[in-house]
Amino acid sequence: MKQQLTYTEASSPAIKQSKQSLYAKYGAMLLGYIKEVVKEINVAEQYLVEIFNDLQHTDIEEILAPGANSFLRLQQLTRKKLSSFISTVEDCTDEAEITSKKAITGNKFIDMMDKEQQLVFCGVHYHGKTTANLATELNKTEDAIRQLLRESFTIIRKNRNDTAVH
Repeated sequence: MKQQLTYTEASSPAIKQSKQSLYAKYGAMLLGYIKEVVKEINVAEQYLVEIFNDLQHTDIEEILAPGANSFLRLQQLTRKKLSSFISTVEDCTDEAEITSKKAITGNKFIDMMDKEQQLVFCGVHYHGKTTANLATELNKTEDAIRQLLRESFTIIRKNRNDTAVH
C-alpha cells in the first residue's frame, strides 16, 4: 500500500495512536469490504487511507466508546465515504425517485424489493438511519419498519448464490 496515514500538527499523540490502533485492527477487514464495492484494489486502498485520515477526535471517541461496536461504526463511516461511488445510493430515500425507479438501478436484490422495502433497506443500510427515524419519516410504527427490513434481508438471503447458513 503506497498511501500512508497522515496527521495534522494539531493531532495529539493519543489520537495518532488510536488511529493507528484502529487501522491495525480493522484496516484489513475494511479493505475487503471496500474492495467488494469498488472492485479495484488500488482504489480500495485509496478510500481506506482517506477514511482513516479523515477521522476526527469525535469520530474516534464514538468508535472507542464503551459498548460501541468499533467495526460497525467504521463500516458506517466507510459507507458514507463510498456513497458517492455507489450509484444505487444517491436518492434511495426519496420516495418519488423510487416510485419512478430512477434512483435505484443496477442492484438485483434491491430491484426485487417493493418500494417500501427499498426505502427502509436503503435508509438503514446505506444511510445509517435508525428504525425510529425511518418510522417517523415514513409515518409508520417501528415494528412495521423492522418487518420491512426483515423482508428485505429475506429477499437477499433467498436470492444470493452462496451456501451461507440462513
